[in-house]
Amino acid sequence: MHDAPTMALVVRRDLELSTGKTAAQCAHAAVDVVRAARRSRLLERWRAGGARKIVLAVQDLDGMNELHASVPSGCYSSIVTDAGRTEVPAGTQTVVGILGPRRTMDTLLRHLESL
Repeated sequence: MHDAPTMALVVRRDLELSTGKTAAQCAHAAVDVVRAARRSRLLERWRAGGARKIVLAVQDLDGMNELHASVPSGCYSSIVTDAGRTEVPAGTQTVVGILGPRRTMDTLLRHLESL
C-alpha cells in the first residue's frame, strides 16, 4: 500500500551517537509512538500496510523541537529523553518519533535528509 501511514524516526546529528546508540534510541521512539497511538485506526492502518519506517536527521535540538512543534493533529509523536548511562548526559533529547498519514508525513519531512 503506497499510501499507508509512515513512522519517521528523526535523530539529532549534533550528538554524533554511535550506531548502536542510534538504533536503541530509535527503538525507544518507535515503541513510544506505538504506545501513544494504541487503539487508533491510524496504527491499525500502519501495521496492515507493512509498518513503513524511515530514519531521518535534524541538525540539533532546535531543529528537533521545531519539527516536534509542527506535528499536525491526526499524527502521534514522542521525544526520547536519554537516561544518561552511556554516551550522552541524562536528560538529553535524542530522537523524535512521528506516526502519521503518508502524505502528511511527506509534507512535514520533505526538508530532512536520510540518516
